[in-house]
Amino acid sequence: MEEKIQSVERVFKILETFKDYPHGIGLTELSKIVKLHKSTVHRFLNTLIFLEYVEQDEESKYHLTFKLYDIASYKLESLDFIEISKSHIQKLSQLANEVVHLVIREGIYAIYVDKVDSDNVITMTSRIGRRSPLIYTSVGKSILSNCSDEEIKEVWNNTEKIQKTKNTILNFEDFMAEIEDVRKTKIARDNEENEEGIYCIGTSIYNATGNVAGAISITGPVFRMREKLNDSLYDNLLSTAKNISKDLGYRKR
Repeated sequence: MEEKIQSVERVFKILETFKDYPHGIGLTELSKIVKLHKSTVHRFLNTLIFLEYVEQDEESKYHLTFKLYDIASYKLESLDFIEISKSHIQKLSQLANEVVHLVIREGIYAIYVDKVDSDNVITMTSRIGRRSPLIYTSVGKSILSNCSDEEIKEVWNNTEKIQKTKNTILNFEDFMAEIEDVRKTKIARDNEENEEGIYCIGTSIYNATGNVAGAISITGPVFRMREKLNDSLYDNLLSTAKNISKDLGYRKR
């Protein structure tokens, strides 16, 4: 274990050196800076080239690629998304007097990146950073409704099927019927499928490129949510998502 940790430290030491050499650096000089044998550095560089984090030019100098930037920019976009959405989801929570969640997609999961609690005594327990499979949540269904049937099938196949409640959908055809309904109405539902006694409605948010940036949901106890399910609640959810999308630069084509 110690050897693996040391290897990781060495790789990052090499990567961090490149920030001082925007025009590239040779193997000999890099080895001296990181204080490692040339053969060791060469081995690490070959792996980084294979993984597309580093490239070598015709003069045998090594350069960083934009792959690390791509990873970092994803994080920055997520932070911008949270900041832009914050005032909107706070207002929505006040209007609905229920918990509002903001999520992004990560593979087969929805990641909860922000949350606004309600003033109600009876509410739900959830936390920022929690991961839930897309297929079990309203926000996940909403995000997936923007995908092709083939991609949805792939997500379905790669997700462990668990009977979380008596309402959990475990049949793909039944799940796709719900997706078709979401595509028509733009509203997805979690009718006690993920957690007993909890009902959610969710919808998607779009960015400047027209792609899905994430989703929002209104969540509360099923007895209270069913009393509130009306055009006003749906309109508030959809208009909030529309306003966030607009602030993210989305323009409907």
